[in-house]
Amino acid sequence: METPNQDLKKQSSPSERDLYRVRNNAAGAKYREANRELIRDKMRKWRDENRDKISGYSKVLRDRKFAKATPEEVVAIRTAESEKSKRQHQRNKDAVFEAYGGYKCACCGEDEQSFLSIDHIDNDGHIQRKNKDYSGSGTGFYSWLRKNKFPSNFQVLCMNCQIGKHKNGGVCPHQVRRNDYPEREYTQVGGSAQPLAIG
Repeated sequence: METPNQDLKKQSSPSERDLYRVRNNAAGAKYREANRELIRDKMRKWRDENRDKISGYSKVLRDRKFAKATPEEVVAIRTAESEKSKRQHQRNKDAVFEAYGGYKCACCGEDEQSFLSIDHIDNDGHIQRKNKDYSGSGTGFYSWLRKNKFPSNFQVLCMNCQIGKHKNGGVCPHQVRRNDYPEREYTQVGGSAQPLAIG
């Protein structure tokens, strides 16, 4: 036995069904546009509550895909997955650095991205790693920062300032030098901090 809706679809011509589909899609798009935040929150809540289910389902789909694939297709799938992971990592990293003032060292102003990293202002990174607050560094750390709404006890520093801070008891040598010569301004020139007279 068919429902009245199924019976109606059988009676209607293809053009009427297409028109119905177009109208339905347009109404759905309009609703999604008007309720974007509500839908996003519901989806985020559902994903948080069903992580195991999603993970299991994704694994089954992936295993099926690999079982049917030729060796060349397996290489293509792995390459696509690798590229996707790199893009996701870069999006995470960009969001984190943007939240902490962008790709610029908070101490010396260095803006070469490959030199920059996230610094624990309170020098307590070893404690957080020991407590397993996040897994490793890089993607796991960036995800943890995003999930915790970018805690305020982090900053962007270049590796020179990070190491200098570590070796100098938690204070970057640039900061010590600024305190010694408050009338001067320091900037990165030729790979090291050089005093420039303000005038």
